[in-house]
Order: sequence, then structure tokens, then C-alpha cells
Amino acid sequence: MKAEKFVARDTKRALEKVKAKLGANALIVSTEKSDLGIEISALCGENYAPGKVDTAGSTEGRYSDEITLGYLDRELKTLRGVLYNALGERTWREVAQKAPTQSALEQRFHTLGLSKWAVDVATSNVDVSEGLNNAWSAALSNLMSEIPTHNDFHRTVDTRPTAVVGGTASCRSLICRQLITQCLQASKPSKIVLISVTPDPSGALQDFCKSKKVKRIHVATTSEAKLHLKRLKPRNKIVIETGDLMPTLGAKDPMLELFVDRELSLEILSVLPAVHQSEVLRSSARHIEHLPITGVVISRISEAVSLGAVLDSLVAGKAPLIGISRDFDSVVHPISPHSLIGVAKKLTRGQIAAGASNSVSHGYSRTA
Repeated sequence: MKAEKFVARDTKRALEKVKAKLGANALIVSTEKSDLGIEISALCGENYAPGKVDTAGSTEGRYSDEITLGYLDRELKTLRGVLYNALGERTWREVAQKAPTQSALEQRFHTLGLSKWAVDVATSNVDVSEGLNNAWSAALSNLMSEIPTHNDFHRTVDTRPTAVVGGTASCRSLICRQLITQCLQASKPSKIVLISVTPDPSGALQDFCKSKKVKRIHVATTSEAKLHLKRLKPRNKIVIETGDLMPTLGAKDPMLELFVDRELSLEILSVLPAVHQSEVLRSSARHIEHLPITGVVISRISEAVSLGAVLDSLVAGKAPLIGISRDFDSVVHPISPHSLIGVAKKLTRGQIAAGASNSVSHGYSRTA
């Protein structure tokens, strides 16, 4: 039997059409989004009622059974994914052994993308006897207290040489442009210098310096960069574009040589791309943990699906949070831990909504 199609503005109205035409036992074959709304394909359930013998249609009956089993399998896999995302690294046994409020509290943090270690930090010493809402507020306060901030950064950045390290070349280029823009608010272009210590300097950054009449120096080695830094001391502001870090080289990473000379008094900004996985951020953090990091700038938030890895890194690294770097901002935008967690919640809600939408568009095997 050929499936019939029913189109309506939403799923509820489409199902009502199915029920009116094919009866309450109709079998849903598929549910898809279309330009007109929701399109449901359905078969008359009476033709596939349990125990009904239909020798002529035995092939169609087996086909219907396969469809039913296929969509049921999809539904179970989707449900398993939802539960996995909600529970994170927790197992059913671990959850069952804890008080409901404690379990719900941890599930919320796992949904935000935090690791088990960070969740334990946030939920430590939280009194769950006062209810979920109070416990959630207390745990969020714990998490925020673990993320230090640098309130004086925008004052010190105008006077000390600042190097941007980590992340991707495009992230570093954007942050350098934003730092220079900030310096131009208080200094003349002639008092600002960009030093590019990378074999592949950013073309966008070069064009920016030309347009702002800011001097740019490209050097091949960190030794050359040190010489220029010592010569340029009288200038008010120096911004340093660095190359990619090489964690696999350990202490032999040539980029690290620029920061061993403490007499240069460099401000070091560590870049945390929000699109990187926890493993990548942890590797970079270990690679530069011995450096005097001034603070952290988060980049590429607009492309992220979760801030769990970033929050983990901030809590574990203890480096002060300075702000976020966005394409539409002319300078690095200051952000507090409270606001950052607000962004993390917004991203999580967006992912949950997108997951629910995808579930509807793919459809399930169900009875109308």
C-alpha cells in the first residue's frame, strides 16, 4: 500500500489530518519539514493490525514491519543521545546513588559541557537540602569565584609591550588589531609599533597597520624581536604578533624564547578559541604554564556550540579572564565570569532547541 502524505502548518495539525483520514491506528512512516510546514507520510493501520492474515500483501506487511523497527531504533538512539548529553561522564549507577537535587545539579553542569572535575569544583560545599534553585545559585557562585579577572588590563595594555600567543593565526590577528585600536584612542600612530614574529604574518593585520599609519616590523627570529623591543623602549606601545605554538616541541619551541627574558616586561595574552576541544586547550595550557600569563582572551564565541572546554580551562589554569574578541568589536570586549556563564547557558539552550527541532524533522514511528 502506498503511503499518503498530509501537510499542515505544524505537527499537531498534520497528525489531526492523519487521524481524520486513516483512523487512530494509522502508522506514521516519516515526518519532514517542508516549505509549507510539516509533511507526514502515513499508512492505514488497519491493514497492518496484529494477527491479520493477508497473503497477497505479505511483502508489504514485512516492509511495514521493517519501517516500524527502523524508526523505533532511531528513536531509541536519539533518546540515548539525549541522556548521554545530560549525564555527561556520569553513569546511571552514579546518579542513582545520589540525592535527586545533587544529581540534577550535576546534570545541569554536564549539559553546559563542563568536565567531571570542574563540576566537582563547582558543587563542592553546596548545601543541597535547601532545594535545587538555591543549590544551583550557590554552585554557580562557586564556579564564578574560580575564574579570576584582570580589572586593570585596559590601563596596563597602553604602556607595556603586549604579545598575543596561542589560538589560531586569525584569532591573534584580530586581537592585535583590537589592541592597536585601543591604543590609538590615547596615543598617536607614530607612538605605536607592531612586531610580527612569525613566518606567515597576517595580511589583514598588515593592511590595518597601513590604513592606521602604524609602523610594522617583521622579524624572522625571536632574537631579532628582542633587539627591536630593547631599541623601541621609549615608545608608548608595542603589540607583538606571534606564530603558532608547538606543544610537541616542549621547551624547544622557538616561540617560547621570546618570553624567557624577564627584563622585557611583556604582557602575555593567552588566546582560548571557543571552538577548540578540551584536549587541545589543555595541551596549549600545559605548554605555556611556566610563562607569566597576564590574562586570557576568548575568541570565536560566535562559532561555538558550547563553552564547557573554555570554562574548564579557565578554572584549571587560574589565569585572569580579560575579555572576548569578536569580529564586530573594535576592541577586546571586557566580560565578567557571570556574563560568560550566561553566554554558556544561551549556547546550551540553543543546542537543546536545535536537537528538539531535528527530532521533529526526522520523525518517529508512532500511532496517530
